[in-house]
Amino acid sequence: MPSSRPPAADARDRKIADLELSLARERRANAALRDVAQALGSPLELDNLLELVLTRTAELLEAERATAYLIDDASGDLVSRIVVGEKIETIRLVVGEGIAGSVVKSGRSIRVKDAYKDKRFDRSWDGQTGYRTRSILAVPMKNHLGRTIGVLQVLNKCDAGEFSVDDEALLLSLATQAAISIDNAKLFLSVVQKNVQLRETQDLLERKVEEFKLMFDLESAMARAGTEQELADAVLRETVRATRVNAGAMLVVSPTDESRSLFTVREGVAGLSVRTMISPSAQSAIARAMSEGPLVVQEAQTQGRKLPDGRDLGFDVSSALAVPMTTEDGSLMGALALYDRKNGLALSADDTGLARLVAVNASTALSLLRARQSREMTERLSTIGRLLSGVLHDLKTPMTVIAGYVQLLSMTEDPKQREEYSELVLKQFDHITAMQREVLAFARGERSLLVSRVYLSRFFEDLQTQIERELHGRPVRLVMNIGDRGTARFDEGKLTRAIHNLVRNAIEAMGEKGGTIGIEVRREENDVVVSVSDSGPGIPKEIEASLFQSFVSRKAGGTGLGLAIVKKVVEEHGGSISVASSGKGATFTLRLPQSSEPKS
Repeated sequence: MPSSRPPAADARDRKIADLELSLARERRANAALRDVAQALGSPLELDNLLELVLTRTAELLEAERATAYLIDDASGDLVSRIVVGEKIETIRLVVGEGIAGSVVKSGRSIRVKDAYKDKRFDRSWDGQTGYRTRSILAVPMKNHLGRTIGVLQVLNKCDAGEFSVDDEALLLSLATQAAISIDNAKLFLSVVQKNVQLRETQDLLERKVEEFKLMFDLESAMARAGTEQELADAVLRETVRATRVNAGAMLVVSPTDESRSLFTVREGVAGLSVRTMISPSAQSAIARAMSEGPLVVQEAQTQGRKLPDGRDLGFDVSSALAVPMTTEDGSLMGALALYDRKNGLALSADDTGLARLVAVNASTALSLLRARQSREMTERLSTIGRLLSGVLHDLKTPMTVIAGYVQLLSMTEDPKQREEYSELVLKQFDHITAMQREVLAFARGERSLLVSRVYLSRFFEDLQTQIERELHGRPVRLVMNIGDRGTARFDEGKLTRAIHNLVRNAIEAMGEKGGTIGIEVRREENDVVVSVSDSGPGIPKEIEASLFQSFVSRKAGGTGLGLAIVKKVVEEHGGSISVASSGKGATFTLRLPQSSEPKS
């Protein structure tokens, strides 16, 4: 039966159907573009973003597959990844190669009705995957700057037809949105990576700053240490604080008897050093480190609450880190150990670097401390030796005088004369006793004077007699000029010794050739001035500036103590000493003020 509908109604229905299909397609396109636009502002990872774009593109273009090729910034090639079986394979194309490569090279879209008839198509991937490519639509993906960053491609129209111009326009819209989204994702990923790198750099910088501060604090603390215990305590306190551990220990090997001292520091509490004979093979981290090198031990390998010497740490050890301490030549000096972090995390191999840095600095400081102690001991023994040499040297004068008077005693029978000689001998023994006290006072840095009223004529006449007896048998002539025969106030014994030291130095300066020694006494205003001169070669230029320092001598083999004592005696009297020297001799001038009280 023929249809009763007019042709116009059928045409209208077909038009409505076409419009409805177009509307549905537009809705799908809008939905796809909306999804991609939403992805533009979201922090999606690049793989997830591509998966979204390709899924929406395949649905919208009614294609069996959609693929995307992106330009690799490093190589400039086009790269895409596809699933082959259960593996993900990477397709890499040179720009200008294949359909996608030609799109990038030309910057224009390509529509292919039959791929196998297009010489640009590469069939090898169909052969590997078992897929049969028929129609292709490929468009360039250009970002907001107009730069091509890749290719968006769809394969095989579902109705077995070819892709249309409308499909191309729609895919270009999707490709533009996708390019912007991909650029956004890459930028976001770059920012995230840079933030991670920045955080890692910041963490590294903070660790380096902490290490630098620890090294600075260690240097400051170790510089103040005077003993090995003080050094170990300083190292452990600073290290325990900086590394935030509960306790630390240092095992130090003695350089002489191979015994070992163990020093420990617990949070806020100093440990005491003990001598112990721990074998390097003992089952403790700090002892094992000496033979095995740096190591980290966990709970099963620790000794519970105990240190190698049996002392209780006061907490259960769950992890320990130990590193050896060696000298620059590799000699073993001991080991350093850290026990448990305060935050509960176990010590690990990552902490070894800082521990080794501390151990190196501690080893260097310990070596310097031992070298300094050894040097100080040597200098102390040398000083004592020179001091004793000086004492023996100064004893020559009174002993010579005593020997002379003893000989006179043996040669005379006159009781009065013998009594006089005996008194003179006893007086020399008094000088020796006073000399002993003075040397001890000089060594201790003490000052003490016994000031009395002295008749200058008698004092210097007695002094002349003593000096002439010392010069007996020597090619030396004494010239005494007592210009002031009044009285003065000074310590008679100390001034006697000071002048004897100057005379003895003059004798040594002139040597075997001998010469003349002059002693002059005069009064200048309120000062008693005593000058002692010789006709020797003068004072060497190299020791003029340090002439009055201890242990400086102008004669090879001299003690260098005499002039230091002379200067000390004069200064104790509140006076001064000066020297004038030339190639014809030297003159020492002592000024003893009489208007001021001597220093006591």
